Amino acid sequence: MMKKTIIAAVTLLCLCGTAAAQRHIEFRWRGIYFVGDASYMMNLNRSANESGIADTVSGFMPSLSGGFQFRKEAAVGLGFAYLSDPNGAFTQLPIFVELRSHFTRDRLTPYAVLQVGYSLPVGASSKPPVTKIDEGGLYLGIEAGGRYALNRTVALGLHASYKMLQSNAVIRHDLSNAPMLTETVVLHLIGGGLSIYLSNN
Repeated sequence: MMKKTIIAAVTLLCLCGTAAAQRHIEFRWRGIYFVGDASYMMNLNRSANESGIADTVSGFMPSLSGGFQFRKEAAVGLGFAYLSDPNGAFTQLPIFVELRSHFTRDRLTPYAVLQVGYSLPVGASSKPPVTKIDEGGLYLGIEAGGRYALNRTVALGLHASYKMLQSNAVIRHDLSNAPMLTETVVLHLIGGGLSIYLSNN
């Protein structure tokens, strides 16, 4: 009976030690990092403006960022994303600076991201007899979620996010003497997605 009790205790200690070691796997915290993200965003705007740009842009918004993690709780980097409506009337390429903060040093850690930058127009959205010159606008992104380290250099993340994109444009009617008009469209999007983190060895 005593022998069985000792064997059971040793086995339990081994299992606890293994579980503790797994919990304390720490994603490499100092050095260069890359993050690939695939999010599905839903636009909160429910109208269409006069130039034909649908404010109901919704869909996948991939992004890629990279930078340097200088503390276990903080990293700074650069990145870009892509957003387009199904009709191709509104296509934007946000370029941003980001600040990432990971709140614990455990294998599973909550995190938050702040992205600030400028959204560049891609392609043309003019519809004759109207000439529209897109100028882009401000971009803001906020994310909050959890990151799980598969090992010291690869991790997966799950997050909810909010994005704000501003699009400024100049509109000119080709067949009239009407003065040029300025237009500003602001998109508010919410959604969520998956991320993969890579760190240098």
